[in-house]
Amino acid sequence: MLQELMESFEAGNGMRMSFDDLTGMLNGAHTDVPAMRLDAEHQFHMCEYCQLAKKPDWSRDCTRNKVAVNRLVVRRKAGLNGLCHLGLFDIAEPLIISDRVLGVFYYGSVVVKGQEKRAASRIRRYCTRMGYDPATYLEALKLVPKIDPDSIPRHRQTLRTVARLARFFFDTSGVRPELYKTRALRYPYNDPEDVPYVVREAIAYIAAHLQEPFIVKNLADHLNCHPDFLGRKFKQSMGTDLSLYLMQARIDRSKRLLANPKVTIEDAAELSGFSDRFHFSKAFRRLVGMPPGEFQRKALRETAK
Repeated sequence: MLQELMESFEAGNGMRMSFDDLTGMLNGAHTDVPAMRLDAEHQFHMCEYCQLAKKPDWSRDCTRNKVAVNRLVVRRKAGLNGLCHLGLFDIAEPLIISDRVLGVFYYGSVVVKGQEKRAASRIRRYCTRMGYDPATYLEALKLVPKIDPDSIPRHRQTLRTVARLARFFFDTSGVRPELYKTRALRYPYNDPEDVPYVVREAIAYIAAHLQEPFIVKNLADHLNCHPDFLGRKFKQSMGTDLSLYLMQARIDRSKRLLANPKVTIEDAAELSGFSDRFHFSKAFRRLVGMPPGEFQRKALRETAK
């Protein structure tokens, strides 16, 4: 539903809308909020100019730029407007649930009329520093859609409307926001093409099959590769061990399940892919710092307040 709404606002004006999920709530096919499920084009900046900018290994600078904006929005708990390092204009608006920023909506990837010279100046300055010929990017900039500066308040209000509806979808899903950790940068934030195929497939499989009790070796067999190779590639790309990533994903899922009073500890263990309650309780205590029963009682007390 959210994606249909975003597409309706995009239609005809040349602007692109996307959502940076800073918690992982939309990760994979089993998203915690089905009404907010988005395709890749609405989770990343996917305009042609952005894709061109990322080809010469500039994606790191695109990432730094996005992280800086996310951190500012999270700290201020308010939206902002601005130009990226290559001159494109975007509007950012936070998704705030229970006074916590769980993600950031973006609307734009356009040029504001009257600011063409300013955008071109940014391109030249950046290309000079990187040692690239700016001609290709200056030519591509001419094809980027333009908006009138007077329309910016209207577009800002549109983005706020999308954020409000997303908040409604989240609230009606029954998911508790305090179970999520907000990060200014998290997968799948980077351009998927920057992540090795085997790592992307591993992350997608984990998200879709968390309820199944597979281990890293099973995952490697499914991907037709050696476990050591998969673990090494995963560590290089994600900065964490694959086994720890898998365990943390299972525990995060179990915490959301335990927030429901109708879910028993045995249910949470089984639905999170643990073979038995003993191994689940041991892993839960190690990563959360308390037994699952204590966590559930605490979570239910906080809900009752």
